[in-house]
Amino acid sequence: MTAAGSRPQVLVLRDIDESRAALKHIRVSGAGIEIMEKKALFRVVRVTGLDIRAANILKQEMLSRGGEVATSREVYELHGESADCLIMGTLTQFERVLPKLRQQPFGLRKLSAAIETALRSYDERVPAGPAGLDLSDAPLLMGVLNVTPDSFSDGGSYAGAQEAIGAALGMAEDGAHLIDIGGESTRPGSDPLPEADELARVIPVVRGLAQSLAGRLSVDTYKARVAAQALEAGASIINDISALRMDPEMVAVARDAECPVIIMHMLGEPKTMQVDPTYENVVEEVFQFFAERIEWAVENGIKEENLLIDPGLGFGKTTAHNLALLRHLDTFRSLGRPIVLGASRKRFLGQILGIDTASERDDATAATTVFGACAGAHIIRVHNVAVNRDAARIARAILNES
Repeated sequence: MTAAGSRPQVLVLRDIDESRAALKHIRVSGAGIEIMEKKALFRVVRVTGLDIRAANILKQEMLSRGGEVATSREVYELHGESADCLIMGTLTQFERVLPKLRQQPFGLRKLSAAIETALRSYDERVPAGPAGLDLSDAPLLMGVLNVTPDSFSDGGSYAGAQEAIGAALGMAEDGAHLIDIGGESTRPGSDPLPEADELARVIPVVRGLAQSLAGRLSVDTYKARVAAQALEAGASIINDISALRMDPEMVAVARDAECPVIIMHMLGEPKTMQVDPTYENVVEEVFQFFAERIEWAVENGIKEENLLIDPGLGFGKTTAHNLALLRHLDTFRSLGRPIVLGASRKRFLGQILGIDTASERDDATAATTVFGACAGAHIIRVHNVAVNRDAARIARAILNES
């Protein structure tokens, strides 16, 4: 005990609910809680490419409300045309400065709206998702069903469509909300598969599962024709590792079907993606990639609420890159789209633990499931559903504890 009472305790308050609970715990009045709940939550917002004049105004306005703006040196050296900024303040300070910015020139009106959207999206753990996909009980588990002879983890596990169908039903019984069916291995170094071969592998399985798992089937493909036929056979989600870049017809298929589309970040292509992948800042570059792809998809007729994002662990990333993306996974919430996480059995887990056999990395995968859920992942792709089902339950229990 200190002379003034109990030992000081640093609180970590993540959202409004935790802020309210902390204030209520020390018996603050209802009116006081309403006044102070947003003062207890600190946020740092990065903006890039801002007009230098706008950066100066932004800094002055935020300082006058007790916040701070760190700017590129170009601002105070008065040269160059644009600057990057870190805007730092409580939610209350942001609430007070944003209306003022809406009255200012040099792009600050648009910036004000963008910051407001990013802050709201970050704090809304369940964004508006595609119709028919209930994310309120996130994280949902997506069972990985590779009907391939050469996938890195379970290639060749199923002798035919009936064995694959049985495996998928077993995943659903174990707790998978969704099943992701892939007919082409996209492991590092893999070669493209002829479209006809992929169709022959995928379509019979989709048809065989369509009735019993209606609305719960995803097709893992970057080929428009495979996606279209899978949707016709009973799939309801497209999972495209290329984020609609490898087949120019894919965007039309997704647009016309009005179905959920998972867009993933990948550096290069499967054949070469792990050949010395390099980034200046992997988190920022993947974030900006999604900002561009979301805008592009919407401009091409896909509804924004139908888009989900996957940072693509292992797809053109080193172990350090994968860990950075996991560490900062929550920053992607500010894009306002559901986050899909796929760490299951991947090589970087084996490199950390010294486990060469992919199927022996399920416990490591479960650790990423808990971490991903706590960071805000909404769908988690896994091979071993039962192990990760229990991990997800633990994560939900932690998150829901008041």
